Amino acid sequence: MVGSVRTGNDEPPALQVYRIVAGAIARGAFGAGSRLPPERELSSRVGVSRATLRVALRALADDGLVEARQGRGWHVTAMVEEGEEMPLSFTEIAAARDLRASAEVLEQDTRTATIDEAEQLGVAPGSEVFCLDRLRKLDDVPIALASARLPVNLAAAATSLDYTNASLYAALRERCDVHPVRASYVLQAKGVTGREAELLGLDEGESVLVGDYRCFDQLDRTFEIGRITYRGDRYRFRANLRDRRASLPRAVRTRETLSGTKRVG
Repeated sequence: MVGSVRTGNDEPPALQVYRIVAGAIARGAFGAGSRLPPERELSSRVGVSRATLRVALRALADDGLVEARQGRGWHVTAMVEEGEEMPLSFTEIAAARDLRASAEVLEQDTRTATIDEAEQLGVAPGSEVFCLDRLRKLDDVPIALASARLPVNLAAAATSLDYTNASLYAALRERCDVHPVRASYVLQAKGVTGREAELLGLDEGESVLVGDYRCFDQLDRTFEIGRITYRGDRYRFRANLRDRRASLPRAVRTRETLSGTKRVG
């Protein structure tokens, strides 16, 4: 990280430190989940007292950029970001950001589908579904609660794995010849309560983002339905919105075609 507090600057030193650290995070000098230098070293590098540094760090924590881990110092907040790519597993999203994904398996079994599940999955009533509920973590930090339902006739070869570290989507591709291609996704905010709050390390009423989804494979079959509940301070969803009635320059149209950009109108 380059930068130090300027004595002639009208901004308070703590605000300058905030901008220095936030800028370093934005440039990738500190990756998601990485540890910041110890306070003594960091305060020396930016040229302020440790008390001033802590004011800036607390402000960064309030804005969700860093977090204090008991006995392990300050870390850049581990965050999941989804956007306009093909459907990716939690494990794949984490790997793309140099984070380690893991899970606490809360439920893993097969049972008879409910009427609603059978309808959404396009299977006959009474068919078996594979149920997989997990507390998902990045670098051992709780991030989300994930609940997936898959038809056993498509996912049978993937039902017996240990999903503490295994990727469900990798198993589907390698064992079941099921390749995720697209997904429909509805995202909403709510206040967390009860067992969900406890598992995610939140207080009752804190914000979470709840995504209900339906995923389709290379044959356009529904292979998964589910819900994932993210801590509101650890999840970001990105999208491009445009009026599809408006014309775009040819170069932009070409880029959109090559990248598979979705249009929302």
